[in-house]
Amino acid sequence: MAQRSGDNSQGKSDIRHENDDSRMPKRLNLDRRIMVASNRGPFSYFEDDTGQLAVKRDFNLADEALDGLNLTWISGAVSSADRKAVQTLSSEQGLLESDQIPDAHEVHLVAPPRRVHHKFYNVICNPLLWFLFHRSWSPTFTPTIGAQEHDAWDNGFRAVNTMFADAISQNASEKPFVLVSQDYQLISVPGMVRERHPDSIIQHSLDTPWPWPSDLEILPAAWRVQILESMLSANELWLPSKRDINAFIACLNEFLQDAIEVTDSSTVPYKVVSFKGRKLLVGVSRPAVRLQQFKSLIATSRPQRFVNDLADESIRHTFVTVDRSEPHRNIVRSINAFGELLKQNPELASDVRYLLFLTPGPSHISAYKRLSNEVRRAARRVNEKTGVNQPVRVSEESNFYRAVAALSVYDTLVSVPVVDGIGRAALDGAVLNSSDGGMILSNSSVTADWFGDSATLVDFADVGAITEAMAAAASESAESRQRRSKALTATVGAMTAGQLEFQIIAGKTLIARMTNHDA
Repeated sequence: MAQRSGDNSQGKSDIRHENDDSRMPKRLNLDRRIMVASNRGPFSYFEDDTGQLAVKRDFNLADEALDGLNLTWISGAVSSADRKAVQTLSSEQGLLESDQIPDAHEVHLVAPPRRVHHKFYNVICNPLLWFLFHRSWSPTFTPTIGAQEHDAWDNGFRAVNTMFADAISQNASEKPFVLVSQDYQLISVPGMVRERHPDSIIQHSLDTPWPWPSDLEILPAAWRVQILESMLSANELWLPSKRDINAFIACLNEFLQDAIEVTDSSTVPYKVVSFKGRKLLVGVSRPAVRLQQFKSLIATSRPQRFVNDLADESIRHTFVTVDRSEPHRNIVRSINAFGELLKQNPELASDVRYLLFLTPGPSHISAYKRLSNEVRRAARRVNEKTGVNQPVRVSEESNFYRAVAALSVYDTLVSVPVVDGIGRAALDGAVLNSSDGGMILSNSSVTADWFGDSATLVDFADVGAITEAMAAAASESAESRQRRSKALTATVGAMTAGQLEFQIIAGKTLIARMTNHDA
């Protein structure tokens, strides 16, 4: 059973049966055009040492198993090099041409005008929707949605989503196609595509949690309806957890009321939502695990240099947090809990340490600056009270190899967010760690659903419970650590196919049903 700290009467369900990888073939093989739309795609551009444009591939967003499929990738041009590529390397059809893109793939980058992208990203997506989806607003005081935000919604957010829908239509064939759309940034795309292509197969997935009605009601009523009706335009919607499915259904009941009907499916682990003559299947998404990439990466020289830097034979137990520095990550409480651990057990001050590797948030958002100051103040308070050499060390930089090294050496990973989608650190840590490392996770995190049988689970606001979990971790026997570490690794090892591959297979099944023959 999972080790739980604090009162948690609602048990975690084992959702692994809902994501049974036995349904995935050894090698995908489809002959119909599949379109994938995401804010960031697996292929982006950079300028090499000679100033020439070159393609950089992110294998975290697209596994090599997809290389043989006829796919059209439609993603945003997020850098100046991407924009330059759109201007200089695009065909007449708007497709990028490069030897580094698999032959079966077509890549289309959407490049909004800079002012439009600013409204889309810096006014709506990053400060407003991201905080909303992660329950980081305090409605008594924030946010304020005024003329600037209304303009940015129409002429930034909706405008960029329309550009994606235009690109999808431009690349669509006359036959029904499968659209696999992703990300909260493109949440209006399914509705726009449905209006233009009624017979298309549309699947949308989110890595972010879904807000409850009390959170979604922060948005203007017209925005709420646009978001919900767009999601209802899809054939399938994939959310990170059952909790998020319940939140989505609650929003439908609150804001659309009699217009919807919700039932349980008797044959598949979905909720079925009926709306305006259509049916939407809502299910739990699966994380993409970077098993092989990380196993080969950790042995290379760049992360090993940081592994050596982190080594300290005088330390008996190392707690680690690797995360983005964001309000919902609950970082200050975890530092305070470690401080309480040292207060209650002063003999541990020279034996344990807490290393935090935090990727800074966008500098133009004041909430991130305040959080950075609060994190450093919390660390300074603990260090000043212990009287020893900085048991809490905070590193705020975007350093991938240092983060990989930290995940490989922790004795206990601490990740106790208020709310979270598919958290990467716990998944990657279970792959990378070589120290029989354990985990302290919050009950409200999706990773608790996956690792609940092998991790210590706490309530995110209960600093006392987090402290107790840290104390138990520091004194855990080697045999117990090894047993739980093996269970964590086994859980990750069973996750052989990510959400994207799963959606493509589901799309093939749907289109086969629709056309009454194998796709």
